[in-house]
Amino acid sequence: MMNENLSVELLIKSFIDSEKNENLAEILKQISDNKFICKNYSEISQVIYALKNDEFTKLINYFGLKSRNDVNHFDGVVDSLSISNKDRDNLQHFGRHIELSCMQRRYIEKITEDVTEEAETARRKVQKIYSEFVGILGVFTALSFALMGSVQVFGNILNNVTDPNRKTIGFVLVVAGIYMILIYFVVMTLFIGMKKIFGIDGEYRFNFKFTGCMLVVSVFLILIGVIGVYFI
Repeated sequence: MMNENLSVELLIKSFIDSEKNENLAEILKQISDNKFICKNYSEISQVIYALKNDEFTKLINYFGLKSRNDVNHFDGVVDSLSISNKDRDNLQHFGRHIELSCMQRRYIEKITEDVTEEAETARRKVQKIYSEFVGILGVFTALSFALMGSVQVFGNILNNVTDPNRKTIGFVLVVAGIYMILIYFVVMTLFIGMKKIFGIDGEYRFNFKFTGCMLVVSVFLILIGVIGVYFI
């Protein structure tokens, strides 16, 4: 008989290519009394899980599972067959398990996609934390070297002042004012670089009040130093 040469895989593939298969109704009629095919649930699931994405989409469309308003072509073919109630029940079991396997595959794919997205999100967070940690270490290391270097240089200048007078003190004040400006801009450059490392949107904004106060103090020190060196 014809159903002896059929398998669950060939049947499901016939639904996928239903537009090209003109004998689909006859095939279903032939296998309607074959419980081994119609109720072979494990093989039905295996075949559906192994389908390619485009094949699976076609199968979903054939069984009207894409949306509630879609037509179930399989039920339409089964209803048109002149077979016994027992054979019709076999085909209905076959169709219902195909639908169940399709929904299970869609659910598994959705869970897998969600887990993949969560894993990717976690990976990005870990990578960002690692980058921030490295960035913080780098920034504070650079700050430490900059401040220690400036203190050492300034200390060396003070040590060289063996005979304090207005000119030497004025020179120290000029150097102090210049160093304040340089160190401020070095620190601001480091913070701007740290902001880019952290991936924060927008530009870094200077605190104009603090910047203004720092510049006023620096300029004041420089002016007092210049006056002490050249005009007194």
